[in-house]
Amino acid sequence: MDSILKNLIRIGRVTKYHPDPKKHLVRVLFEDKTATESFWLPIIVMNTLQNKDYWMPDKGELVVCLFLPSGNAQGFILGSIYQEKDASPVSTDARRNVRYVEFGDGTFIEYNRETHTLTIDASGPINIVALGNVNVTGDVIADGISLKSHTHTAPDGVTSPPNGGS
Repeated sequence: MDSILKNLIRIGRVTKYHPDPKKHLVRVLFEDKTATESFWLPIIVMNTLQNKDYWMPDKGELVVCLFLPSGNAQGFILGSIYQEKDASPVSTDARRNVRYVEFGDGTFIEYNRETHTLTIDASGPINIVALGNVNVTGDVIADGISLKSHTHTAPDGVTSPPNGGS
């Protein structure tokens, strides 16, 4: 019983991805006792039915694994752990109200529930694909120019703002 409990939760580093990417499985190297590699382990995600979630840990990423009492052949990756060399990108003291996702190229998505502000800082293009209209309530500002209140220079002077603008 004692050995089962000792092997129930283990921490290791991702070493391999399954050859079939649809399987969503990885192998993990545990260096805590003897250098042993896990069987193929699935990664726990938030949703899999109508809403679908996806994430894969990087090779070398430190992960927490939970194993069933039947042994180390049946287990799951619960998530990843921050450590000194790859610390959290957000200071938890100053930003408790922030949900933040950062990608390897520096792109990030942040929502601050205190200020009700969604920030997307992309290192590349942003594509919005909609089968219907894209509706914006509020002003749209591009390169400092307001869609609601911009004017144009005309031969007889400056035009008025667009209809419906302020």
